Amino acid sequence: MNPKMDNGEVFIWMQLLGFERKDKDRGVSRLIEKMHFKPHGIGALLYHPDIVNQHKGMEEEYILPPDNCSYRGIPRNEERERQNWTNYDLRILMENLNEIGVESYLSIMGTDLHDAHHKEWISDHPELRYASKEGYNGYNVLKRFADGTYYEDFFVEKLCQTLIDYHFTGVQLADDFCPTDGMLHCGDFSADMLEQFSSYTGIEFPENINSSLCNDGSGQRALRGEWIWKSYREEWIGFNAWRWERFFRKICCRLHAIGKKVIVLGMYCTDPFETLYCKGIDLKRIVDAGVDYLMPNILPTSVHMQEPNRPYYFHRYMAITPLTAAFIPDAKLLCMLGVKDATEEWDILNHAPGRLERDLYTVLSYQLNTGKGYRRCSEGLMICLGDGIKSDDWQWLKDRFNIAFLHNVKRVLTPTVLWSDAANSNMLHAYIHSRRWTTHKFMYEISRRGTPCSAVIRSDNIADAEGILFVPNFDLLSDSEKMAVASYNKGPVICTVPKGFHPAEYDITPEISFTDRYSDYPMTMFAFNACISGEVKKGIEELLSQDDGTPDLQGNPAEAEENIGTLDDELTFCKVTNGFCDACALLVRKASEEMNLFKCNKPFVAMMLNNGRFRLYIYNPSENNYEYAVVESKNTILDATIISKYPVLPVRYIKQAIPGYTAVNDDNEHHRFQTRLMPSGVTIVEISIAERI
Repeated sequence: MNPKMDNGEVFIWMQLLGFERKDKDRGVSRLIEKMHFKPHGIGALLYHPDIVNQHKGMEEEYILPPDNCSYRGIPRNEERERQNWTNYDLRILMENLNEIGVESYLSIMGTDLHDAHHKEWISDHPELRYASKEGYNGYNVLKRFADGTYYEDFFVEKLCQTLIDYHFTGVQLADDFCPTDGMLHCGDFSADMLEQFSSYTGIEFPENINSSLCNDGSGQRALRGEWIWKSYREEWIGFNAWRWERFFRKICCRLHAIGKKVIVLGMYCTDPFETLYCKGIDLKRIVDAGVDYLMPNILPTSVHMQEPNRPYYFHRYMAITPLTAAFIPDAKLLCMLGVKDATEEWDILNHAPGRLERDLYTVLSYQLNTGKGYRRCSEGLMICLGDGIKSDDWQWLKDRFNIAFLHNVKRVLTPTVLWSDAANSNMLHAYIHSRRWTTHKFMYEISRRGTPCSAVIRSDNIADAEGILFVPNFDLLSDSEKMAVASYNKGPVICTVPKGFHPAEYDITPEISFTDRYSDYPMTMFAFNACISGEVKKGIEELLSQDDGTPDLQGNPAEAEENIGTLDDELTFCKVTNGFCDACALLVRKASEEMNLFKCNKPFVAMMLNNGRFRLYIYNPSENNYEYAVVESKNTILDATIISKYPVLPVRYIKQAIPGYTAVNDDNEHHRFQTRLMPSGVTIVEISIAERI
């Protein structure tokens, strides 16, 4: 039997189309043989929650509905036609997965297909539908039945019995179940949710809201929603966070008691702050409630390629991983890798393999400085989806998994982002009343300008930090955190604050400080412990002089229009000019270069490994063209080896300087080499040098 992957966990999310009902073991052995390795777990995408809601036990054999036998009931994938699986077939499948040591998860979404494939349970319980201001869609699992009892109490009993009867390891809750469908500011403003809100907060409603509770029409829901979002937004967000925590305490307590586990999507292409603001979920609270795995949906390429005008949010999505790991360092993250999906009809593996490779290498490269050393931010991967992948393609993926599962980092040479729980908490009020940029926004905006930050550290571990620190929203840190940052002396520190904040109050004397000149809520960036050349200061001045014409927010920021989707849109932010953000990226990059052993004409990440070698991830910002990267080392290069599958040819050592770099007289020693980059790709090089830091 094939072994599991070393150094990381790989889970496969796949519909039943990936298995063969006619086989004695229901397709398990042929799947593992085709994969060339054994996954840690498989999330069987039964899709429709009625596999739980309508579970009838195992006394009799019966055929499962089409929307359990395939995702949304589709008729086929590349491998086979949809088969009529029975409850007994499904149990045999799970028994065979368990027998070979592969964890098995019942995977469902919060789906309401309006009786498209079978008479759905929710059709008899419409009060549980998600009631936004515009209409009803899917489930709101936090709601109550008409008799006042909670759905979660019904669900957990049915879930326990379902998992036991089929021999599942646990449950995997995904889209529209957790999180529910829609944005928090759009709903659910049903009478049920408002009554729960009032009971939790003690807030008394005005007469027009009270009188609306006898009618759940769209006009009444819109009236309530507008009142809450204007008058009690923070309380509404806090209430939803409490409800989700309560929900998962019930689920996890019961499932753990019977030896079962819980995997939860929990977010929707959102970082911790945006997840709270847009979805009402505090990821830390649900992990503390017992959730075993979160599965952040880091799917930049598949999301981008499904719509002709959808931006390519590679840097935005990737930054979710390190910030989530810093926010909840005890959580296990299984980052989704968007490979292919027969139902949604996209195939990144075959249509954009170079970008898929970049997604894979990048999401597993982020490091968390734990204070006791570095570890990878992501425990592993959730392959989305795993059915329809051929044997050769599985080998292609396996080869890259072995490269990507980096676990032996000793030091990160490129910038580290400081995470503060206090700043994240304080951001809620600050964001509502100013729409200022979040830590996530700052991180990915400078990253997409060629200055990637490859590591994160929590503020309580700052004594163990090293190298350059990037501290967005320094003013939102606690006083003790500010003092700890001010005392940091192991490298440059670069911070952002609102205009008018005075670093001198914390005994900080910046080497440089500059402010956005054309913003309605101007931010300032300052740096200390940094060596900033006159040339860099001149470049920053030129960038700051440019107004890109972006309009300011009009009126009260708290009343600014909210965006309606997390795939296409992001949080509403105040104006920050491109020139200011370019200047921020330039300052972080140049300050980092002063500390780094290496320079490169392309965006790159550098790490020192435990064996003394250095690993560089070199990125091609061009989406359509092959380009060359030139890497320069302060120390003599003894060896530079291509670790990624591309390029095939070895690096080429060169003496010729490139613009912006000082020529080095090699005297037969190697200080500079050139290598090739694929479009939208990343080349990984490992380097040995003569002298080590």
